[in-house]
Amino acid sequence: MIITQTVGEDIRSEEMSIIPDSKFQCANTTCLPFISVTTTDIRNCQFACLGQSQCIAATFHRSTSDCELFDNMLNQNGNMLADVDATSMDIITGTRFPPGQILFFISIAAMLTSSNTTTSTTITSVTTTTTESTSTTTITAGSVSISSTRMAYYATDDIFINCSTLLTNVTIQITVSKTVGATFSGGFTTFPGGQINQYYIDNGTDIIYTWTIISGQTINCTISTYQIEAQYQLVGTSQPNNVDSYTIILETSSGGTTVNSGYF
Repeated sequence: MIITQTVGEDIRSEEMSIIPDSKFQCANTTCLPFISVTTTDIRNCQFACLGQSQCIAATFHRSTSDCELFDNMLNQNGNMLADVDATSMDIITGTRFPPGQILFFISIAAMLTSSNTTTSTTITSVTTTTTESTSTTTITAGSVSISSTRMAYYATDDIFINCSTLLTNVTIQITVSKTVGATFSGGFTTFPGGQINQYYIDNGTDIIYTWTIISGQTINCTISTYQIEAQYQLVGTSQPNNVDSYTIILETSSGGTTVNSGYF
């Protein structure tokens, strides 16, 4: 299957080996994913790995749409565990071009060849330079940066939270307007798995992405900055500025609560 759009200036690619109906068993080493994201399909899981410079392997779980990204999966192909719900992927060493991270990807050419065991996949991402609309607000629970990326066929709304004190409540909502035909593509967070729930609702007018802390959990600031991202596809017309909105509710262990809202 080949999907191509000739938009942009730079071409980025990687080659992956596909191991169907399998997940990493990790018999010889610890290999927890460094990020778990929700994607609509295996292709978007591959794109998510392509967009993270440290990603060298991924596993997509069809029933949950969970995409696990790994940075420590060297030489684990001999330790696969059968799982009909999972498809695992390894980046073939030396095939990522260029080796740096792709921050924004808007159009992909994916060439897939079938095999009874391992499938070789080449993923190409066409990127373009864009002007981001960014605003930053400082609140008592930490610094929050808001940014958005607007392209003809792909867009993201991002929230970056600089975590400096224990958070006991996190509720974040991003509302994407469907005025120019936006459709759900995926949601992304660097908050630890098992601490944040994420889901979305398409009500016909808007796509509403919500991330909430799981009851009884706290965020201990194990990393300095956490990211939340709403991803969506478009049909050739870029999303206008100031139509997507956000609401951020943060509560600290000292009892301080802040509510921050605005538009991307």
